[in-house]
Amino acid sequence: MKKIILSIVVMMAAVASFAQGGGGRQGGMMAGLQNNPLMLLTREDVQEDLGLNSDQKLKVAEYFAPDAMRERMMSVFQNSGMSFEDMRSEEGRKKMQDIMTKQMDSMKKEVESWLTPEQTKRVVEISLQVNGFRSILNKDVAKSLEITSAQQAKIDGLQKSSGEAMQALMQKMRDQELSREEMQEKMKKNGDIMNTELGKVLTDNQRAKLSEMGGKKFVEKKEGN
Repeated sequence: MKKIILSIVVMMAAVASFAQGGGGRQGGMMAGLQNNPLMLLTREDVQEDLGLNSDQKLKVAEYFAPDAMRERMMSVFQNSGMSFEDMRSEEGRKKMQDIMTKQMDSMKKEVESWLTPEQTKRVVEISLQVNGFRSILNKDVAKSLEITSAQQAKIDGLQKSSGEAMQALMQKMRDQELSREEMQEKMKKNGDIMNTELGKVLTDNQRAKLSEMGGKKFVEKKEGN
């Protein structure tokens, strides 16, 4: 149970970093959480852009509250019947990723029921801008950009390296060699590197199309502004 709780802490740290616009998408079991545009709804600048009303903001605050998220993630891990050691294997990570994908699909349906179609479309556009080239890790985005098999092979290689780096960081946190804050900082650095390398995979036309898919410019607001 201690290992499961630690895994949840790591995941929650990643989610917090992503929601604040600083996290990079990683491979493995965390992909579903960080690839979900709806996680951005916790940001005030995103809420302002979408024009969320008070009722919508309240639902977002309650649904994405740390305790509520932690409880849902705890339930996912407990019901999976897996241990942290299981998730260190390729088979275990794939199983957990499948479980997380189903969990994110369920979350997507629930949260989108609070939004208008226009708001749902806009939050996807904002996520493309915030995630940058990491957006091509989303299968739908890759399909829209007509990613070739050769490009996908390069992307898969980068994902594998990213996943291995994440596993190494998780091991260090488990061994108490890293604090949660240090974990977030290293994840951000790895995410920035990943973003740069993914950008090199795309052609000029694909980069232009990805930018176009992001819609009107999203103006990010830093804390205190």
